[in-house]
Amino acid sequence: MHCLRSVSLYNMQLLRLLKKIKTGLSLIMLKRVLLLLLIIVGRAIPAAAQDLKPEADLKAAFIYNFTKYIEWTNPEPENFVIGVIGSSPIYESLMEIALLKKVNEKFIVVKRFENPEDITYCNILFVARNSGYSPATILDRVQRGTLTISEETGFAAQGMAFNFIITNQKLKFEVNTKAINAAGLKASSQLLKLATIIN
Repeated sequence: MHCLRSVSLYNMQLLRLLKKIKTGLSLIMLKRVLLLLLIIVGRAIPAAAQDLKPEADLKAAFIYNFTKYIEWTNPEPENFVIGVIGSSPIYESLMEIALLKKVNEKFIVVKRFENPEDITYCNILFVARNSGYSPATILDRVQRGTLTISEETGFAAQGMAFNFIITNQKLKFEVNTKAINAAGLKASSQLLKLATIIN
């Protein structure tokens, strides 16, 4: 409980700081601040404080911030679409973000897919740990231009572009640069510096 209160207080302080500096930041400086926050949050919040909904909220925040450092080279649809395959509280966490945020001035639409056959085009596809499907099965249904993100050990090596992991009780992420390139996407070198590269 003490840990969760500390995290909550810490997050409030970060929000206050962002409100103070937001109006004076250039786009480049804002991106640098967001990258710094990714590092700080990853270091400051232990895995014990990331169980269930808090963990889903943290992953959803990471996913949203990833969008600032990924370039979608193909024409984007009217809305920015994030799909979730499998049952996960991250769906609700992403819905909360969608109510408040935009990506490249586009509204965020969150879709849930029950199985690979249901998958339609999305800018990001999150594969829940309990989806029950292999990366190969899912990737067969994913269209070019989709950033795939998973949370299962070994999935980055099997073709997922991003994969969340817990290292030393902290939330980190792996990146498969070949998968990013194969999807026709470009990732900022600044973002890649924060990742464990898996090829």
